[in-house]
Amino acid sequence: MLNLNEFVFYPGYGVCIVESISKQKIGSSELSFYNIRVLENNAKIMVPVKNESEVGLRPLIKENEIQKVFDVLEEKCVKSPFARKESWNKRFNGYNIKLCSSCLFEVAEVLRDLYILKCEKELSFAEKKMFEKAKNLIIKELSTVMNRPETFIEEKIKRIFINTPVQSSNLNLNA
Repeated sequence: MLNLNEFVFYPGYGVCIVESISKQKIGSSELSFYNIRVLENNAKIMVPVKNESEVGLRPLIKENEIQKVFDVLEEKCVKSPFARKESWNKRFNGYNIKLCSSCLFEVAEVLRDLYILKCEKELSFAEKKMFEKAKNLIIKELSTVMNRPETFIEEKIKRIFINTPVQSSNLNLNA
C-alpha cells in the first residue's frame, strides 16, 4: 500500500503525489481510492487501491536503481530500430507499449532507440512526441528521486548520448 504524501509513478502521466486516501460508496460496496496529483500539470486522478498494480501505479525507483536507467541509455550493442528494418507502425506500437508501462527501464529503452534513430534520419512527428514524452518521464522521476534540478538530469542524459557510438552534429535533446 502506498502512503500519504508519497511520490509515485503513474504510467503515461509520470511523477505524482498521493494527496489523500479516501473511501467512496459505489453501488453496495465501499472502495478505497488513492487521490493523486500529477506534478507536471496538477491534474487529479482517483485510483482504486485494489487496482494499483493493474494500472501500474508504483513507488518511484530506488536510488540504487538509478544507474541502471543510465546503463540502458548507454547500451552500445543496440541495433538501430531503422537498421532492424521495422516498419514505422511496428516501432510506434512497440514504443507506445513501453511508454505506457510502469517500467522506467522500458521508457529508457524508448528514449535510447529514438535517439539512435534520430541520428540516422529525421523523426516523424509522432516519434518526436514520443521522444519528448520518454525524455520528460525519465527526467522528472530521476530529478525527484535524486533531489536534483531537471536541467542536471537532462545534461547528464545529453552527455551519455554524446558518448554513444552513434554520433550526430545535432545533440540537442529537443526532438
